Amino acid sequence: MLSILLCAVTGIGAQVQAPPTRGGKTSVTVRVIVLNYDPVLKSQGNKTLREYMKWEDPHQMTPNLVKYLGESSGSYAKYQIVDFIDVNAFPEKRDGFNYNEKTFLEMWNNRDLAHQPDAVSYAAIFRNHNLSRRIQQENIQEIWLWGAPYFGWDEYAMKLPNDEIFYPTDNPWFYRPYDIPAQRKTVWVMGFNYERGEAEAIHSFGHRCEGILSLTVGKGIWDHKKTPNNIWNHFTKQAKDFPNDAQVGNVHGGPNAKDGYDYGQMEKVLSAADDWLNYPRLTGKKTWINADSWGGPNHHLNFMRWWLRHLPQAAGQTDGFHNNWWEYVVNYDDAVKKLPPPGGKLRKANNAMW
Repeated sequence: MLSILLCAVTGIGAQVQAPPTRGGKTSVTVRVIVLNYDPVLKSQGNKTLREYMKWEDPHQMTPNLVKYLGESSGSYAKYQIVDFIDVNAFPEKRDGFNYNEKTFLEMWNNRDLAHQPDAVSYAAIFRNHNLSRRIQQENIQEIWLWGAPYFGWDEYAMKLPNDEIFYPTDNPWFYRPYDIPAQRKTVWVMGFNYERGEAEAIHSFGHRCEGILSLTVGKGIWDHKKTPNNIWNHFTKQAKDFPNDAQVGNVHGGPNAKDGYDYGQMEKVLSAADDWLNYPRLTGKKTWINADSWGGPNHHLNFMRWWLRHLPQAAGQTDGFHNNWWEYVVNYDDAVKKLPPPGGKLRKANNAMW
C-alpha cells in the first residue's frame, strides 16, 4: 500500500518535463457530418419515427454535445458541424437486411421479431452518403449518427490507417473498425440514440476515451492487476476496489460508485479526483467526493461532464505521452506523429471489434 501511495504523490514514477498549464493551450477544430436517420412513417400521418415515438430531438441535442465537449476539454476540442442531414431511411444491416416502416413497427411491438445479426453496415452508410470523398475533400474527422434502437450501430467506431495500433492488446473492445472503409487518416463514427438523451450520448463519447487511452497511455492494457503502476489504470481507480486510493473512476461510475451506472451515489469517499486537475504534478491530495461533486438533477449527464473535465489537459509530455490526453481523443494522428508512443511499434490489430 505504501508504494501505491508514493506513486500517487510522485505521478507513478513520472519524469515531468513541463508544469501544467490549463487554459493556454491551442485548440483543435474537429469537423463533423451528422446523419440523423429518422424515417417518415406514412402510416402515421407522415410523422417521422422520432416524432411518432415522442423521442428526443437530435437537432437540439447536437449543439449541446458540441458545447459540452468544448467545455470539458478546456476549449481544446472545438467541434464544428459541417453538415446535418436528415435521412428518410432505415439503415442497412451488414448482411443487407433493411427494416421498413411495417417491419420496424411490428418488431417494436414484439422484440422477438428483431433481425439478427443486428450490426449496421458502416460501409453502406459511407457509400450512400459519399462519405469517403467528403472526408478527404472537406477535411472531415468524424461522422455522428443519430437513430433508433435496433438500427445496429455501436456507441463508437473508429478506423485507423491500415488498422495499425502501437501496442498489442487482448481486448477487442478497444479498437472498433467494423466495416468502415479505409481512409488515409483516422476517422471516428459516433453512434447516438435519440430514444435516450444527451447523457447517453456523452457516455458513448466517454467509452471512446477509455478505448483510445487504453491503446495509448495504457499501452494496450486496462487492468489494475496486470499493470498496477500505469497512469491510465491509476486514473480510473474506484474506492470499492481501492478503498485507500480512489481516483476519478470510469465511465460507468465515479470514485464512490458501488455498482455500474451508480451516478447518484451520495456516500462520500476520499478521492484524489481533483488532484488530476494538476496533472502531471500529482500531489496525492484527497478530498471527500460524492454525487454532489458533479450535481443533479441529471446526475448521469453531469457526472460524464465532470469525468471528461478531469482527463489531463496540461501542456508538455510525461514518460513519452502527451500531458493533454485529449490529444489522443480528438487529434490522434497528429498526437502520435508528434510524439510516437514510447516502445510502441505499429502493427495490425489482431484483436478488434470487427
